[in-house]
Amino acid sequence: MAYSDPEHQIGLQPTIGTLRLKRIKPTLLVSALALGTAFPAAAQEAGQPVEVPAASVEGQVPTLENTLEAPVGINRMPGTVQDTPQMINVITQEQMRQQGVNTLDQALRTVPGITLAIGEGGGGMNGDQFRIRGLEAKGDIYTDGLRDFGVYNRDSFNYEEVQVLKGPSAQAFGRGTTGGAIATTSKTPTLEQFGSASGGIGNGSFYRGTFDYNMPVDDTTAIRLNVMGQNSESVSRDHVASERWGIAPTIGFGLGTDTTWVVGYLHQSDNRVPDYGIPVVTRPGTRTGMPVSEFGVDSSNWYGSETDSDNSNVDSLTSRFTHKATDWLTVYNDTKFGRYDRYFTPTAVSCGSTNGSTCAADFFDGDPATVPMARRGGPGPFDQDGWGAQNITTAIANFNTGDYRHQAVTGLDMSYEFDERSQYVYSPARPEVNLFDPDPANSNGYTITPSSADNATKETNSWNVGLFASDRLWFTPEWSVVGGIRVDHFSTNYTSWGPNVAVTEIDAESTFVNPRASIIFEPTKTQTYYASYAKSAQPPGGFVSQAPTPLTAGNSALDPEEHQIYELGAKYGALGGQLGLSGSLFRIEKNNAKETDSATGEITASGDEQLIEGIELGITGRLTKEWAVSANYTYLDAETVSSATEANVGQQVQFVAHNAATLWTTYDILRDLTIGGGVTYQSAANLNAANTAEVPSQVSFDAMASYKLGNVRFNLNVYNLFEELRYTQLFSNRVVPDEGRTFILTTSVDF
Repeated sequence: MAYSDPEHQIGLQPTIGTLRLKRIKPTLLVSALALGTAFPAAAQEAGQPVEVPAASVEGQVPTLENTLEAPVGINRMPGTVQDTPQMINVITQEQMRQQGVNTLDQALRTVPGITLAIGEGGGGMNGDQFRIRGLEAKGDIYTDGLRDFGVYNRDSFNYEEVQVLKGPSAQAFGRGTTGGAIATTSKTPTLEQFGSASGGIGNGSFYRGTFDYNMPVDDTTAIRLNVMGQNSESVSRDHVASERWGIAPTIGFGLGTDTTWVVGYLHQSDNRVPDYGIPVVTRPGTRTGMPVSEFGVDSSNWYGSETDSDNSNVDSLTSRFTHKATDWLTVYNDTKFGRYDRYFTPTAVSCGSTNGSTCAADFFDGDPATVPMARRGGPGPFDQDGWGAQNITTAIANFNTGDYRHQAVTGLDMSYEFDERSQYVYSPARPEVNLFDPDPANSNGYTITPSSADNATKETNSWNVGLFASDRLWFTPEWSVVGGIRVDHFSTNYTSWGPNVAVTEIDAESTFVNPRASIIFEPTKTQTYYASYAKSAQPPGGFVSQAPTPLTAGNSALDPEEHQIYELGAKYGALGGQLGLSGSLFRIEKNNAKETDSATGEITASGDEQLIEGIELGITGRLTKEWAVSANYTYLDAETVSSATEANVGQQVQFVAHNAATLWTTYDILRDLTIGGGVTYQSAANLNAANTAEVPSQVSFDAMASYKLGNVRFNLNVYNLFEELRYTQLFSNRVVPDEGRTFILTTSVDF
């Protein structure tokens, strides 16, 4: 949990609001009443004024070049990145504009220690399937501090900022947050009138347009509208394409007053051809497999079928309410309702030597007469519908007891999720495909028909109630400690049935406690040194929409997966505060580890204990008035220290690169002309627990030039400048190659 000395604080996240759902009882002021009876007297007895952090009443995160000065992206973590005892990476609106970012995964590519997984065909996980420090974060994406329900490819058109909070963070977020949390901040209304529109065009038939308009209605009310449309084809991957559009209207009431309410709606629709990449193959007589492109196969080959599709719709309604009850107490109530649907017909490819396949042997035998045939597989298509609701009430109080100052945070978090999934099959099975020259045509006339399996239809419900409380106590202006705890009760009900098959029902319940503690030393406003400890837990059935079979008879009785982190860190504002430096040493212990079966998608106990130790360094801000830089480096040593599978002991955790580094820098040559570029590097990473497959080290260079003429801006981005072969999405037996050299020219106008 992030807390700040009020003397050091520059602002809080936007005021947040409430929209009650019929099945959620009102909770506003529950925590506030308890706090209100105890704290004012203590503050008055101290004879000192009670200070509260300043709120950003207009609801916008300011664009800051030294991102250590940025406020943390959720209101229950008051304070700035500088005074938060945790490693946090910030991607600002300006950085996203310079880099031409249009999706969440593109924004996160500049954050080392994050990898993107492909996901299994039946798991609903092809989409934003992130791992932080090698640990699953598939349920750990938040928008305005609330869980972002569903699995889809998130467009960034309505993002003001993106933050990655590293390490277990359950005291603030609840279940999950194994490697950390991804927190996005939405664009919200302000009391200033402005507008902008942009249009982009690029190779690979890329076309994109956005519109952003903000209009005050009166002295305390404003509306804002963001719209996006995009049609694009892959530059270097055959047949892969996407058509999507989105709209996000928002209205804010009481802006600039003690009581504000912001209500926003978002819709995103996406029709795409999914990319499940190319297979990994092992040369006979060797131990380590590599992508087939490392052995000369064209990396543009797409092994899908002409029926492959990924059609999704997402709708969310968010209410964010804030009330400054007194000079020392502020109460927030945040509510979100989200629904999603998805029709998914993917193709997962493999080139093995099992089930009668001789793909690998034929590939390496040197005989042109034996054509290697890759196998088309995956659990099959599905149709998915679901929804979720969450309400969080938070009270933040700043007060004194005697000579000691406090900042207390208490709250109640309630959520419900529902997911329904109908499975389909290919009948007959799709034929194998030529590894060198794949043909997506439906050559054997297969059809997509409803599954007749015992679990052809699945429904999952989950309920979560969490209570959290913490306090930051200043012993002196320089020394403070933070102590916090969160108690969650989580329950899941899973049912499945098939044609003429009785319903199978499985239930699971867990209660878990996650503490957090830190000691912080701040000798000046621009220096922070800390030591922190925190825990998080992932209960059985926690992946409601992200797993094809979230609960089974085998895993329903398992203990929650547990994670704990020890971290030492420092943050320093240099050059008069215009440059931020940060660094941390950390150790994450993971117990009761679970894994997802690559064939069935079921979550089972692996018996593994994992240890991740690492170093993270960051620089953000300006070296000179003209020269801006953002650079990050991460070293990770992630090892399986105990496992029921003896061969896995001592091996590196899959998808974790030892070294990862990113650099983005720009230089203002003239007042209206800026040039810049970046480099992304990652060392080799293993693809499975046994370390018998890997992707090699990879590097990519990007460049940009921006010119402003009056209120018109021209932005040219060149990605993968030297057309290096990289792999951006990883799985145990296949990987997705990155795009080749890509040019995008964007013209934007402000009005």
